[in-house]
Amino acid sequence: MPGSSQSVYTTRRAEFRKIHRALLRDPWLRQRTPVVFCEGDSWFSTPLSMNLLDWLVYPTPEEERRGVPIVGRGGLFFRAEHSGDLAIDIFKPRRFNDVMRWYDSIDFDIALLSAGGNDFVGKFLKTTFARKGAMTPQAAYDFLRTTTTRFEDVRDAYAFALGRMVSLRPKTPIIGHTYAYPLRMGVPADLTIANLGALALLKDNAGPWIGPQMARVLPTIEAQRAFAALLIDGFVEHVLQPLANDRRFRGRFRYIDLREGVPRVEDWFDEMHPTGAAFHRLSKPFAQAIEDLFTL
Repeated sequence: MPGSSQSVYTTRRAEFRKIHRALLRDPWLRQRTPVVFCEGDSWFSTPLSMNLLDWLVYPTPEEERRGVPIVGRGGLFFRAEHSGDLAIDIFKPRRFNDVMRWYDSIDFDIALLSAGGNDFVGKFLKTTFARKGAMTPQAAYDFLRTTTTRFEDVRDAYAFALGRMVSLRPKTPIIGHTYAYPLRMGVPADLTIANLGALALLKDNAGPWIGPQMARVLPTIEAQRAFAALLIDGFVEHVLQPLANDRRFRGRFRYIDLREGVPRVEDWFDEMHPTGAAFHRLSKPFAQAIEDLFTL
């Protein structure tokens, strides 16, 4: 990772508070330094490559020379994200309220959320379709919609989180995102000592998360891709867009649409994660949205 960036990130509350207090003692520096809260899943935290959030924190040397929005001028990022987290778990009242008691004490300029993708894959798919035979992607999606309340559960979890965040810091913009349509169905993360170091020994969450769970119901790669796209569209239609339209959050919450941002198979690292280069491309509209919200 480039070492010349002015950005700082930490997951330690005491360390973060110490740096934040130092910023407050220098009004000129504080005015130029965005303070960013980050919570979510592996699109913000995967160690397989530079992820979406890494590219916001660490500009490339070329970008830094040009003056990257926000991060190239410095930023203080608190990163609370964890790979594999579900929105319905991240935003549980007891867990989230603990973070929010601290969130309320920091003057965050922007909050970034990445959650919801894990809620619709893995064990959830395996359980939902355990006794089903072959069907079309649309039929599979319709079955999921009529027999589960997953979209509603995720939307309720998000609404709780957004409600807490807006009530505590009503002027802090909150940005979420969609996921891209996956293409490498059934492909697990290639965790090796060569590409990940000792972390490669921890293979508990390496996937795949969709292909094997749907193989009997959707035997072809094309059908699995179509079904996954329907899930992502459903996430937008039934979760993100209603929240963006909700009068309680209108003007405070928005999301970046990344659905068509990774259209080539070779730009996917595994079934659910783009490569570092693809994440770099996806980060650009996110960075632009942040720049639009933060006035130096």
